[in-house]
Amino acid sequence: MKINLKKISIAMLFLLIISSCGYRFSGRANELPSHIKAVAIPIFVNSTQEPLIESVITNKVIQEFIGDGRLKVVDSSKADAVLKGRIYAFSLAPLSFDRGDNVLEYRVVIQCELVLEDVKENKIIWKEPALTQSADYKVSGDISATRTAKDRAIEEASKRFASDLVARVFEGF
Repeated sequence: MKINLKKISIAMLFLLIISSCGYRFSGRANELPSHIKAVAIPIFVNSTQEPLIESVITNKVIQEFIGDGRLKVVDSSKADAVLKGRIYAFSLAPLSFDRGDNVLEYRVVIQCELVLEDVKENKIIWKEPALTQSADYKVSGDISATRTAKDRAIEEASKRFASDLVARVFEGF
């Protein structure tokens, strides 16, 4: 019986690649005090001129905590901790222009400050003074299509923001 080292090497490499799919670093262990099992997330304060962005971001954050499952999202009367957020900056940064200096693409940039408070101990567990997230969108000749693209970019940036926030809360970064 003849052993083909090349085929064995390829098979081993394939198995190594397959077995590593889905691997991710989980960061450090949960940094929250052990008595924190439930969090209240009141609607974020909107200190910008962008209407309704507080609803979009707060909803994405709630969805991310629910999806993560490590903390139960509850009403403030039942919470061990409260996550408060304030959106203090919203901007549109032009990314590309046509020959006539008309904007072809924008970047939505959202910045928030966040505080996670321990209700029982009456102290701050975690604070982030400047969590920033962004997403890009293309401008169209149709105003309605451009607004829809902007709304999608806000949704995308909010989803990234929520994911980043949950990771930072649990990993202490």
